[in-house]
Amino acid sequence: MNLRIEKGRNGEFWAGQLPEGISLVRLFDKCIMAAAAASFIIALAYVVYQDATGGPSVHDTMPLLAVPFFVCGVVFYIRTKYWVLLVLAAAAAALWFFGIPEALIFLLLFLVIGAAGVVAVVDAVQRSIFYRVLRRIEYLNVKDRLTAKDRLTAFLFNVPEDLDTRNITMDYELSRARAPWKEALNTISLGLMVGMFIWIYISMNPTFMDLSSETSVPLLMFTLVLYIPVLVMPWSIFRSLNVRVETNYREFKVYNGIKATLQRMAVPVVAALFFVLVAINTSDIYTVAFYIALSAAMIVATLTLVSVLYYWVFEAATINDIVSKWRLFRPVSVFAGLDGPTEGRQRDDLPGTPKRDKGDFGRLVLPEDK
Repeated sequence: MNLRIEKGRNGEFWAGQLPEGISLVRLFDKCIMAAAAASFIIALAYVVYQDATGGPSVHDTMPLLAVPFFVCGVVFYIRTKYWVLLVLAAAAAALWFFGIPEALIFLLLFLVIGAAGVVAVVDAVQRSIFYRVLRRIEYLNVKDRLTAKDRLTAFLFNVPEDLDTRNITMDYELSRARAPWKEALNTISLGLMVGMFIWIYISMNPTFMDLSSETSVPLLMFTLVLYIPVLVMPWSIFRSLNVRVETNYREFKVYNGIKATLQRMAVPVVAALFFVLVAINTSDIYTVAFYIALSAAMIVATLTLVSVLYYWVFEAATINDIVSKWRLFRPVSVFAGLDGPTEGRQRDDLPGTPKRDKGDFGRLVLPEDK
């Protein structure tokens, strides 16, 4: 563990980089992120090329930007649950036998496989950012100068400036006796806020959105809806583990910070909604309202499916890995080294563990004339 001393607001404090071996990213996660990035670049290049050469319109090629999730879903099923692909193939053959339109069968297959790809990407993102976010928050409000990443973290997680963030902790034992529907509903509500925000402001652009074409809007919404879980679900791990900064008074929960930020960003949606319903393009108010309602329904359906897959397949393994490496992140209590019993102040099995100084937590200065 590479420790160093930095100057803070109230004196010097111990700081350090993340210790070696704490990374949660597996080879499978690296493959998922590489597959998602490569397929997204290829799909985006094709969409831009077709638009520049006068080929199919952007509305027709936009669904190709959802291909990365389909690719990641196929990779996931092949690696862990290959039998699901056989079941899906049999179900598709049965639907085709009963006369279901091929386009609808393909859409259903794309959604089921794509949803698994979305969750695989979300899990990879969670594993990549979890301990990085904790380390960034841990020393946020004791540093003398904040970097751009520090300021971004403070904004996203709504961290109060007067909060000593070093006493960050979480729940080590998580046992779910039933499905976490409350957490899933919370994720869906955040997804609705973000989705409506994106939908309304994209709808204001008459070049990008043409409501006179009845087929373009559902395709565009289908593409956007698959990206919404990637924006809102990676933060759910902070809620599941109840990551928080403990104080002598009210504790600060990290998830509530990011939730408050998303809610603040969604405030203008209410005012923008009325503008869209009245002034957007040449469509009547009922057409616009119908598409907004359809978008909301698609967001709820997609986030419900993604949440079920996430909590059923991915969450437990990720949490086990996080908890098993927590001691690497926090080998000694933040209060170790203060006056008091010597037991627990320094661990013999971790040589070089720093002792905390009282000055890390500020100094109490009393008036001399009192």
